[in-house]
Amino acid sequence: MTVLETIIFLIALYLYYGILALQFIKGAGYKTWQALIPFYNIYIMTKVIDRPWWFVILAILPVVGNIVMVVIFYELLHVYRIANTKNTVLGVITLGLYFGYLSMDKTLKYQGRDKQEIRKHIGEGFSSIVFAIIAATLIRAFTFEAFTIPTPSMEKSLMVGDFLFVSKLQYGSRIPMTPFSLPLMHNKIPFTNIKAFSDLVQFPYLRFPKITDVERNDPVVFNYPMEDEYPVDKREHYVKRCVGLPGDTLKIVDREIYINGAINQLPDLADRQFQYYVRTNSTPLSPTMVKERFDINMLSDSEQQSMQEQGAAVLINRGPDFYEYLITISDSEINDFKAMPNIVSTEVINSEISLSDYPDNMPPTLYQLYHKYAPFQVNKDIFPNPANSKDVLFKWTRDNYGPIILPKAGAKVELTVNNIHLYRRIIEIYEGNTLKQEGRKFIINGEVQSHYTFQQDYYWMMGDNRHNSLDSRYWGFVPADHIVGKPVFIWMSYDKYAREFGDKVRTDRVFSLAGGDGERRSYFWPFAIIIALGYGINFWRKKKKAA
Repeated sequence: MTVLETIIFLIALYLYYGILALQFIKGAGYKTWQALIPFYNIYIMTKVIDRPWWFVILAILPVVGNIVMVVIFYELLHVYRIANTKNTVLGVITLGLYFGYLSMDKTLKYQGRDKQEIRKHIGEGFSSIVFAIIAATLIRAFTFEAFTIPTPSMEKSLMVGDFLFVSKLQYGSRIPMTPFSLPLMHNKIPFTNIKAFSDLVQFPYLRFPKITDVERNDPVVFNYPMEDEYPVDKREHYVKRCVGLPGDTLKIVDREIYINGAINQLPDLADRQFQYYVRTNSTPLSPTMVKERFDINMLSDSEQQSMQEQGAAVLINRGPDFYEYLITISDSEINDFKAMPNIVSTEVINSEISLSDYPDNMPPTLYQLYHKYAPFQVNKDIFPNPANSKDVLFKWTRDNYGPIILPKAGAKVELTVNNIHLYRRIIEIYEGNTLKQEGRKFIINGEVQSHYTFQQDYYWMMGDNRHNSLDSRYWGFVPADHIVGKPVFIWMSYDKYAREFGDKVRTDRVFSLAGGDGERRSYFWPFAIIIALGYGINFWRKKKKAA
């Protein structure tokens, strides 16, 4: 929907509400015209049911408004003493038509609000639950939302088992684009494959004012842009680091990201990881030791099978006097790891553009990895190679990539057969145009075009766990309308790989900041002391008052 179409839809929707409530409103002594003016009629309904004026604001908000309008109509039934479960359920199922039918009863008399009568039918507890759901939906949609880190793509910066608070205020709260959704659910009803929303109505992309723009190297939560089967705001949530901003020229050379010709410098709390080929002497790596010293999850065969995970360290070959591994190690730990007495050699995995670029004297096992497995080579999975092409058009790898220029709102680009694959998805999917290619001609929305002007900004997101991250290197740009918020705080961190029960909670990460500069610091004990002082002062005041 465009903005104009959305306004027309909302006017029609609230006119419909007014028509359904017309007789209820007239029976309370108000005029017909007051029921037929959209939005104002909601204010009149709040007067009829003796609710505060700010109910009007709640009623017009997407998602929340659905719940509030059910509450308003329930209480309209109440002031005429016909409120019960049957009438409410039938009203909801018939999309309000049954409410309108009930209002036509000529014997109905307006009797006003009676709290005791309401409690008799629904109880104080149920009423509290309804308004708790409304409050939680408001907080979740417009201020902060709790997330967990499910995958290791941001290890060791944001770790599997981190529980985060994500600020939606930071980049401006996005107004829900799918208004008819079940509260407190994302895209599916829990434990089912049933959608938790209806996409018959889609609002345009709008945001409230922002605190800051998305800044380079911010950790960002966004909707995964490749899930075309879902509306934008119902696509799965991903968290990565924004390494490229609109208008930037980005290139990756031997794993280093260059932005506008300079190496990208990460903040202190970012800790990159890469895969390494590791060879030891006759003493193998100890899973317990590498976990305790380097927090590397080296899983046994049975653990891999039970967890359905490979872990960060995998034995790939062994001989009478050596062991060879592929291990994911962070920048902060690699030097200490190399210094262990049983380490013979380590080589960082670096996917070259051409197999001829690899040194001739590499270990035979590493030679086989580079020559046999697609992730270590130029391959079709790298963006923007088209999936239906027989040839690899863009001969890039995960470690040697680009250069590309990130699209910026208002920027104009010339379309060519060489760059159309970079921008095809933007033109067709993200910005909703039709695109047809005839030889070297491009027809957009039925007209031949040699250039295209971008309608919104685009970002480049990558995981800090560079060799274990599905990110922009594989699916491209992240549109501005997919940005959800910024992780700001880790309130809990649970290590499911810990071998001792007492190590399950990562105490150094609990109540710590999710990003930024300086050393990581836990604020748990200061917080606990403040809470304890608060309870103590409250207890002392009550005791003093009782005395």
